[in-house]
Amino acid sequence: MKFKSVVLLSGGLDSTVSATIARKETDPLFALTFDYGQRAARMELDAAQKICQFLKIKHKTVKLPFFEEFKRLMLLRSKNTDIKKTEKVESLWIPNRNGLFINIAACYAEYYGAGLIITGFNREEACEFPDNSAEFMETINRSLRYSTLSRVKVKSYVADLTKKGIYQLGVKHSAPLALIYSCYLGEKEMCGKCASCKRLIEASK
Repeated sequence: MKFKSVVLLSGGLDSTVSATIARKETDPLFALTFDYGQRAARMELDAAQKICQFLKIKHKTVKLPFFEEFKRLMLLRSKNTDIKKTEKVESLWIPNRNGLFINIAACYAEYYGAGLIITGFNREEACEFPDNSAEFMETINRSLRYSTLSRVKVKSYVADLTKKGIYQLGVKHSAPLALIYSCYLGEKEMCGKCASCKRLIEASK
């Protein structure tokens, strides 16, 4: 019997490949995509919906309008064009984003009887963003033992991989890689120059 899961799906490479494997290894109840005012929200939501249609997973959008207050954050909907040039963690950081996403997903998971939250956390991004690390998952899983009666757990099928390894795993599992969106600017065509685009391009070589 497969564990029921809730999938966190941004529409990017990591979460898409992890979701594809989760579709085979678990029983996904639905995928969650968050609109927290990021510049790429519309394109990410569109990509996530198409990926869910491909994987035959239900899709839900969760809006977090309070992020509008954080006007200095470069990734949010602003006219700051420097985002195409920057690769600094401080410039790309969203306060407690992954922690918040997981805790919201845990509410859904416990209520609907899912034991797992599937993420795209991975080794490469963990080097710069500590809330992608195995240590973070271990720590938040300890926390969820106290905050959920059913002891929901976070899992990533790409946790030990680099972006290139994730891409190769996606090819192996026939993930819908042509449907992903992975650009910070949020325009119809990915820019190919921001840090997120560059990582995807390198991964696919």
